[in-house]
Amino acid sequence: MKLIELDPRWTSAGHGRTGQGVVFLCPKCKDHYLGVWFVNPVDGKEPWAGGSGHRWTRAGDTFETLTLTPSIQIVLGCKWHGFITKGEAITA
Repeated sequence: MKLIELDPRWTSAGHGRTGQGVVFLCPKCKDHYLGVWFVNPVDGKEPWAGGSGHRWTRAGDTFETLTLTPSIQIVLGCKWHGFITKGEAITA
């Protein structure tokens, strides 16, 4: 499934920042949004320091080209586990 079909949005946690992470509808149930923070934000600045401390490495600057590593695993709720690779949400 294409990431763009999952209503993706860049996130920010600071004034004037963009692309510190991404949120998108869960590819499995589409009942909730998943959010991840990047080690290497799109805006080229420091990553956000808050949250759980988990960070994903980003390649690509658009939703159509985005690749995230490692995989994303939801441990509660629907328990989706998968990858975002070259703009595709792929279930593991």
